[in-house]
Amino acid sequence: MTAPRVSVVVLAWKLVDELVLCLDALAAQVDAPEFEVVVVENGARPEIGRALDDVPGLVRVRLAANAGFGAGCDAGAAAASGSALVFLNDDALPRPAWLAALATRADQADSPVAVGSLLVDQHEVVQEAGSRLRRDAGTVQLGAGATLGDARRDGLLVSRPVDYCSAAALWVDRAAFDAADGFDDLFTPAYYEDVDLQLRLRLAGGLVVVEPAAVVQHESGTSTGSVPDYRAFLGRRNGSLFAERWASTLAAAPEPDAPLGQLTEVRPPAPVVLPDDEAEAPHPAVAASYVAWLLERARRAEEAEETLAHRFADLQHTHHESLQLTHAMKLRIDELESTTLTDQVRSRVSARFRRG
Repeated sequence: MTAPRVSVVVLAWKLVDELVLCLDALAAQVDAPEFEVVVVENGARPEIGRALDDVPGLVRVRLAANAGFGAGCDAGAAAASGSALVFLNDDALPRPAWLAALATRADQADSPVAVGSLLVDQHEVVQEAGSRLRRDAGTVQLGAGATLGDARRDGLLVSRPVDYCSAAALWVDRAAFDAADGFDDLFTPAYYEDVDLQLRLRLAGGLVVVEPAAVVQHESGTSTGSVPDYRAFLGRRNGSLFAERWASTLAAAPEPDAPLGQLTEVRPPAPVVLPDDEAEAPHPAVAASYVAWLLERARRAEEAEETLAHRFADLQHTHHESLQLTHAMKLRIDELESTTLTDQVRSRVSARFRRG
């Protein structure tokens, strides 16, 4: 049997309905090259597996624990047979001509090694038409918040080279992906791994482009949106690692509002070593439970602190009463000591005569 040209890799973790809709949208692709769908059950909930049992023809990769985005995609790529890999989020809904548009762009004479999609939300508002880097390691999603009309006016709806594209819907040449050793575990569990990959592809001489004809409806941050603090933590943590690795590249980044054709020049990265304390970091599969456990410990500690505060207040009150009693006793003692024995005898004799 001839291997398909394209392997679409979809990570599945906790979204059931969204995953089913994503797979339905893949089944509805038109004029696409022959493709397979590789679903990575990335420490997925049991209902994910049950839903996938009803979908024929899938290549399924089962990981006992959530390996994170990059490692999960790497596992899917290892099981894929296509000469092109397309990474697609499980909360993404590709339009019917999406895959055909990616393949057509990949076949053009400039031979890009990565082709990104136009991401829009359910209201047809642009999320991203390619992205660019900033000197502070932040990123600019080009066209974010614009209507399609405004994006067209601003020249965003034409295919062009970019710094990088989101891996929520990204075509990558398989040979180039393998040569770059795939996604880097440095950014486990999520964020910045797709930016890092595409910089390494570009450093090796590859071209990264966006293809606005390849349209995907996507709801950003669905997997981590229920824990925004955790999402913010990952962004800061991985952003710092990315900034350290690509410092010389970021130093040459253009201004955020520079012309679209002005790209960041990619320079060799610096080695990055994780801090020693991260060696004992919790696995992403248990991170939520670990955080919940820490919060419970903090709650109990707070309750214990309140109890101690009440006890301390009681002790302070008792101490204050003791001080008052001690002070009264001292005044009485001072009074007694200031009276001579003779005075006391005279006082008693005088009192006896008065009674007599």
